[in-house]
Amino acid sequence: MEDELTSISTQAIKDYRKKNFLAARDGFQQCVEILSKTGSEKDLAEMRNNLSVSLIDLHQAQQAYEAVVGTDEIFSKIGDKKSQAMALANIGTALQALGRKDEALSSFEGSSDLFKEIGEKMMRATVLKKISDLQLTTGKPLQAIASMQASYDQKDKKSLREKILGSALGQIFRKFIK
Repeated sequence: MEDELTSISTQAIKDYRKKNFLAARDGFQQCVEILSKTGSEKDLAEMRNNLSVSLIDLHQAQQAYEAVVGTDEIFSKIGDKKSQAMALANIGTALQALGRKDEALSSFEGSSDLFKEIGEKMMRATVLKKISDLQLTTGKPLQAIASMQASYDQKDKKSLREKILGSALGQIFRKFIK
């Protein structure tokens, strides 16, 4: 059974990387079904997150949310903060796709806090960009600028474009708060 699970999971990941989201979804769904009978809670939660990501790419937001909801609590219970942060980001993405912006923002903020706590700068930068986008669409331009600035600040190696944008955002923010 474990060899079958590994084979299906490996193929689903390959399908996802090739942007064959339908095949990836089907593979991840098979893995979820297998793990729900024989796997550990952690492995099942990880696979549910994989399934959720593929469903988002297929524009199946409700199914993505149903797949991922609660996985953050599983990772919290076992003390896996990185996986918990990833799960919160995936929950936020599904909620955002469902138009539940305030809940998505809260989920992304929880993810950002955990990534900060464990020192995952690049992942935090990605989440901060999502927070900034949501803040812009919910009428919070100053917070959006601050979040985007924080996102750029997370990166150790910045492209010239990112350095210029980060500097410009800082100047704009300072003018707004004076």
